[in-house]
Amino acid sequence: MKKIIFLFIFDLLISGAVAAWLYYTRGQYAALMTGLSIFVAFSPICLIFASPLTLYLAGRKIEKLGVKFNNRSALKILTDVNVVGLPYNKVLTNGEYYITDLIPEGLNQPTLLAMAAGAETDAENTLGHIIYDTAKRRHLRLQPSINFKELPGRGVEAMVSGTAIRVGNFPWLDSLGVSLSANLRTKVDQLLVKGKTVLIVATGRAARGIIALKDEINDKAIKFLGDLKQNKIETLILTAQPKKMTSYINKNFAPDNIRTNLSPEGKAREIQLFRAKGKIVAAIGNDAHDLPALENADISFLLVDGSLKPDTEVKADFEIPTLESFLSLREAAANIAKTLKVNRVIALLSWIILVPPAIMSALENSPIPWHPLIAVIGVVIFSVIILINSLRSS
Repeated sequence: MKKIIFLFIFDLLISGAVAAWLYYTRGQYAALMTGLSIFVAFSPICLIFASPLTLYLAGRKIEKLGVKFNNRSALKILTDVNVVGLPYNKVLTNGEYYITDLIPEGLNQPTLLAMAAGAETDAENTLGHIIYDTAKRRHLRLQPSINFKELPGRGVEAMVSGTAIRVGNFPWLDSLGVSLSANLRTKVDQLLVKGKTVLIVATGRAARGIIALKDEINDKAIKFLGDLKQNKIETLILTAQPKKMTSYINKNFAPDNIRTNLSPEGKAREIQLFRAKGKIVAAIGNDAHDLPALENADISFLLVDGSLKPDTEVKADFEIPTLESFLSLREAAANIAKTLKVNRVIALLSWIILVPPAIMSALENSPIPWHPLIAVIGVVIFSVIILINSLRSS
């Protein structure tokens, strides 16, 4: 839009300058006719039809696929995307967690679950909800908590009956000096190799047990990653899961790149590193933990079936109903890019044909008879051609 405004101003200055010169040398009529001819012939009207209108018409068609645009101009770079970054949990998996293992140390399973649920009472993350709901279904007695704090991508901590309880992933608790027995460390490794999400429950600096949750693999996601490879697009999986999960992810998805043990800010840094290498990175997400990655990507996609509320918590470039929508949108963007290229050639051709005779009409004995009406008709004809090409392609 800024380019079009600049062209309008430039057009006005050129045509006005020529008209002013003719007014003092050949009179009012010559100034009016030639000034209008140049202004109409050089006006960016065809360029307006070539780009903004084309994007609008294409957007109307794409929206019928369930895709919402927050930034239509992002379509222009979508075809250049060569890396797609996406989270593991709830995107490559179904997002339907359930507890598979309760491994206490020095207490029993109900106590371990009640302890964790007490700390997770006010949690907003999915895993916290699962733990709390499971404890309630089992009719466990939960103690009230205070001083609740949630750290995205790490875990939660709270005071429950005067005891400081933390529930979170091993890297976070390890950084706080929480110690795991040899038995628990072995169990953690075994569970991660099986693709389970492992949470450590700790009081103070002592681990009191493990809660493992499972989320089944999304078969459509496996196909999606395969389709990305066929389109020569690198895959970058960004996850808070420990490195031990890498073999399980590789076995099921075979991505080009995996980055583990990431906080939300860590995901954003990985996106920035790939962009620093000259990659055009698209980020896909559906959770609050994905926001930093979405904000730092060249182009962002919000899966609308996730926990984030569209239009209120994040303004991604596109809101898509499924992973498959990304490739459909990219294919549409390729068609739009071809249409825009043809339209710009037509717009350039209109200037080549219309502007020279309009300028030559400033000469007292112009070799080409010219009138502003001819320029108007010429602009209309070229604009109609562009419009027809845009309608045909969209």
